[in-house]
Amino acid sequence: MSKVIPGGHFVLTVKDLKKSSQWYKEILGWLDYQVVFEDERNVYFGNKDVPGHIAIFQGHKEFEKDTFNRYRVGFHHLALKVKNKETVDEFYRFLKLKKVKITEEPKNYPEYGDEMYYAIFFSDPDGLRLEIFYEKK
Repeated sequence: MSKVIPGGHFVLTVKDLKKSSQWYKEILGWLDYQVVFEDERNVYFGNKDVPGHIAIFQGHKEFEKDTFNRYRVGFHHLALKVKNKETVDEFYRFLKLKKVKITEEPKNYPEYGDEMYYAIFFSDPDGLRLEIFYEKK
């Protein structure tokens, strides 16, 4: 039996919690996440079918001019797996309607897994890298 159990969380630090909160509510909402806790410093999102939470925290003012670079020590990207390739494509159309910055359009990435690793990469308002993918395994 695993020593780790469902119920953890992954935190992203953002420059403007109010702006990012609205963005994440729409984007994660499409993926069936809901706000489970919110105050003036952070917002937690949960999905009844996914163990753990995704949270966004307000960054400190002294770092507001910093820019994201996924190759610095720290966060690289957050990837969420979906049930099929069609969901990736539907999500892509949704992101385009919302004018979200898409950094890599949906396609197969066999170098990231099996022959059917199909993904889209996009950025949040602070440039944090996010991914939605389907893997046939």
